[in-house]
Amino acid sequence: MEAHSPAKYDKVVLMAVRACIAGKANDGQQKLAMDWIINAASNLYDMSYRKSDPTATAFHEGRRFVGSQIVKMLRDDTLKALETATTKRSPRRGKKPEAEA
Repeated sequence: MEAHSPAKYDKVVLMAVRACIAGKANDGQQKLAMDWIINAASNLYDMSYRKSDPTATAFHEGRRFVGSQIVKMLRDDTLKALETATTKRSPRRGKKPEAEA
């Protein structure tokens, strides 16, 4: 697949993605849509390198980044890290504490 080429899909995939976006997808449609996004649209498991074309390499790496972010959310350690970060969160720098009424 060329880095800039759109991912191939059929009517079943199209309807599954539409159902997910509308919040009406069944279990099979949800799995199909996520599988298409991760494996076809982001082309996650393909190598980014494009011989003699650094722009295409960079473009493909951008596609893969989306898939990587989704797959990362499936890992248990991602949830643990998020929960740890929210319990240890300190006030944002530069933000003044709210005045008491």
